[in-house]
Amino acid sequence: MIAILFEDELWRNFTPLIYTRPIFDLRCGAFSLRERVTAFFAANAPQDQPKVLGLCRPYLMDCYGPQGGLRTFLSKSAPLTFLNGRTLDPSWLPALLEEPLETVYSAGGILLGARLSPALASAILYYLREQRATEALEELQRFARVVEIPAPLLLYPWDLISQVGEQIIRDLPLLTPRIPRYVQTESTLVVRGAANLYVAPTAQLEGPLVLDARNGPIIIDEKAHLEPFTFIQGPAYIGVGSLISSAKLRGETSIGPVCRIGGEVEASIVQGFSNKHHDGFLGHSWLGEWVNVGALATNSDLKNTYGPIRVVIEGLGQVNSGTQKLGCFLADHVKLGIGLHLTGGAVIGVGSNLFGVHMVPKTVPPFTWGSEVFREYRIDGMIEVTRKVMSRRNQVMSPAYEAMLRTVFLLTRNSRGGLGPVPRQGIFGGRSQ
Repeated sequence: MIAILFEDELWRNFTPLIYTRPIFDLRCGAFSLRERVTAFFAANAPQDQPKVLGLCRPYLMDCYGPQGGLRTFLSKSAPLTFLNGRTLDPSWLPALLEEPLETVYSAGGILLGARLSPALASAILYYLREQRATEALEELQRFARVVEIPAPLLLYPWDLISQVGEQIIRDLPLLTPRIPRYVQTESTLVVRGAANLYVAPTAQLEGPLVLDARNGPIIIDEKAHLEPFTFIQGPAYIGVGSLISSAKLRGETSIGPVCRIGGEVEASIVQGFSNKHHDGFLGHSWLGEWVNVGALATNSDLKNTYGPIRVVIEGLGQVNSGTQKLGCFLADHVKLGIGLHLTGGAVIGVGSNLFGVHMVPKTVPPFTWGSEVFREYRIDGMIEVTRKVMSRRNQVMSPAYEAMLRTVFLLTRNSRGGLGPVPRQGIFGGRSQ
């Protein structure tokens, strides 16, 4: 069997977070949807794990799609299972896998999932490749059995924040086969709710630590390192190889792989390979990959009026989040200098490098450089910096990834409006003139 995750028409609601990744690779809880589906099959079909493939916007396919393209798999006789990439909790997947071929699940008239023969799958592949899931569902209604089921779908970026705590709890059964319940041997650890503490064998815990799992599980994955004087409150997930540096992590926080986290963090998601190593507050926020937050940089997640926070969504303008507590969204490769302040609902676009101001504008376009004066970040300079940053984590920028970044730079150029180019001497340090 082959499982294919696809993006639908509402992927734009999540820009700029997903200019550099498909929507099904956004982290919420312990996993992204792709990782969650892969873990589900590993737990339920360990002897014959299906392939989990991604179908996304064309310029992302070389980085996130299958080698050889999807038609390689359509030529085989194996059935294909489709899942909408905005699915958060695919608890309906086991039921779909028991359905006969040519069965479609929809949720509120939206294509949610389908179990199809290669012949019928090929009939909708064109629509899904173009993120036209509504037309794909119309086509399927002619040839397949459609079942309407209740299933929530992500609609806006703040849904990731509001759901992260519950999703960590829902993800726990997929983690416990390899991450055992912790048996305390260290007297320098203060543990509350010990039955909810799970620590991988290769994780390193250096006391004194306080781990409070009374309100939800704390899961510490392989090779994670907790330095002394760290406090973690559940539900929380600490990803593979991440360092928690004498930090205060409040509940509903998910830290992806190979991160460096210090200061105070509350109800936030860090996608992976990002640094917030110093003091400063991060609350009700989402950070992408390869983000660096400077010392004492802090975001607000509550208005003085206690009113709902608005967020600028591309193509929609300001959208009322309907939530009282909401922080910032930092897309991949964002760099924040020391001491910056961000308002609630701030959105900083891909590849932006900001420094030397007290209050960052609420909305910053992708590839913006500067302080008092903002300019367009030269793509060659940004890529050179990114290559250095990735090498520090033993990662190599592939030609496909570089091509993808250059494409995003061109796709987003209109959003930068009148920003001028960065002078050559301003790329690696100092203030743009």
